Amino acid sequence: MTNNTQFEESTEYNLKINLSEKEVTRDKVYSILSKAIFRGDLKPGQRLVESKLAKLMKVSRTPIREAIIELVQKGLAVPSPPKGVRVAPLPTTEELTEFYDINSVLRGLAARKAAYNITPLQIKHLQEIILQSEHSLREGSLKEIFKLNKKFHQIIEISSNNKELIFLLDNVYKRSRERFSEILSRKKRQKESIEEHKVILEALIKKDGELVEQLMKRHIENGKEDLLQQIELQENISAKNNDSE
Repeated sequence: MTNNTQFEESTEYNLKINLSEKEVTRDKVYSILSKAIFRGDLKPGQRLVESKLAKLMKVSRTPIREAIIELVQKGLAVPSPPKGVRVAPLPTTEELTEFYDINSVLRGLAARKAAYNITPLQIKHLQEIILQSEHSLREGSLKEIFKLNKKFHQIIEISSNNKELIFLLDNVYKRSRERFSEILSRKKRQKESIEEHKVILEALIKKDGELVEQLMKRHIENGKEDLLQQIELQENISAKNNDSE
């Protein structure tokens, strides 16, 4: 697996934007661009051209420039010498491994603590999320499943009643490349993930802290392996396209 995958340099942006110069701010532009990156409308490796984005949004280049600087500061975009900025590339194997190793330990710990602290209402919310996820799977709405997946884990983390642990998990997520799991998500993996959530919930209901910690760690590891496979597939496709040019 290569570390520096080359992606299409298209400056045609798949964005739905309704802004005007009178109301636009840097924060507004940043919100739109960051959400576009998370959704995959702005693809990994794609160039962010100030002039074209300004024209698309019908605003001056100043808020665009300031928003792009913030994207770089938060790791959503990277400088592209000699001039320019690109959406941050897909993570390397090393980056993913580091992230998932930390994530597995922290989320496993949160799940174990949650087993002893989770409330009946939180259990009910987790059950509802699983039902909603199954419905979204049948409807083919993988992005909705991703949102529900995040909510599922957040409820478990909150129910751990450990503020420091919650803070660490939030920080790890923000600094990670986990956001690309949404872009590369597959229906098969989402179906597997929902089934894993069911087993985790059963262990929480039984208040089996040791078991739920093991299940959570395995769940995170399964997600890592699937994401690695999808990134390798994307790189192979990109390499073939480059060879054919």
